[in-house]
Amino acid sequence: MQYTIILMLLLAFSTGRSQGIDTAKYIIIEAKINNIDYSEDYFENGQYLSFYTDEDENPCFLNSKANGDEYSYGKVYGYKIKETKIDDCVAEEITFRWQYHNSYDDQTGYALVHLKRIYRENGVQFSITILSKKLDIIEFAGFTSELAASPDQDTDATLYKKVAY
Repeated sequence: MQYTIILMLLLAFSTGRSQGIDTAKYIIIEAKINNIDYSEDYFENGQYLSFYTDEDENPCFLNSKANGDEYSYGKVYGYKIKETKIDDCVAEEITFRWQYHNSYDDQTGYALVHLKRIYRENGVQFSITILSKKLDIIEFAGFTSELAASPDQDTDATLYKKVAY
């Protein structure tokens, strides 16, 4: 694969739910870098996105192969969340700046990220566009590993249900 720089990321701060980081794993089913389709490679590698907090409670993101031998990670800065509607579904558009580090080539840098989460009846769909420091356009799409409640639903309701992938 020509570009193994996989800028991981998904900031998913929940606006209508509890403050903090969304615990879902983002399963990549479509992947393009500069409009070249790498979906099959990403699927074969079990590529996914996730997020976490570091030891100082800073929001961070991870893009990893299923076996964890290659990954990109780093802190998220300046995130903004906007609630919207997409296809008559509640959605969130999240933008942020991500400082990434690659485990496989020691490259580091900043990227601009635009994430859309769509709360559909049967799950949470996402798409993300990443603009790297080299002006590469990286696009991922897929679904989360958990079925989360829409931001406008009661948080006491069942929020998560495992989805097989």
